[in-house]
Amino acid sequence: MGNPMTIEEKRMIPHLFHTNLNNRDFDKQYELITPDIIFHKNGAVIEGADNFIATIRAIVDFSNDAKVEDHEIYADDNVAISRFSISGTLTGDITFPNGDSASKTGKKFSYGAVEFFEFNDEGKVYEIRQINDSGLTPTTIENQVK
Repeated sequence: MGNPMTIEEKRMIPHLFHTNLNNRDFDKQYELITPDIIFHKNGAVIEGADNFIATIRAIVDFSNDAKVEDHEIYADDNVAISRFSISGTLTGDITFPNGDSASKTGKKFSYGAVEFFEFNDEGKVYEIRQINDSGLTPTTIENQVK
């Protein structure tokens, strides 16, 4: 990219990620990331573009109506921050970090999260840090779908 990205262009990065997920256009995510992307998700580290795409595809495996809604997006330098919520219905199987699981309960869920997107001068994301609801409140997905 010849010219530096504007703040609005930087703010669009998280929105494009979430729009692609909502539209189930997972292959479009490759256009937004570097091949060696690192995705930090609540303590887990997912490395590489294919593994990252598989991780986000898994969301619709457990909830075929999952939808992301952006609430706030900020950007500066080479970082964009998104506060968003994800909601849906448990239509598949999910395993939680503690090993518990739930299967096709048909229960609705909604929880909040924050993501930090780090990108290079071309606007390609090379690292994402996602922090979901802390697990200390009744709004965690586990408490809602079991």
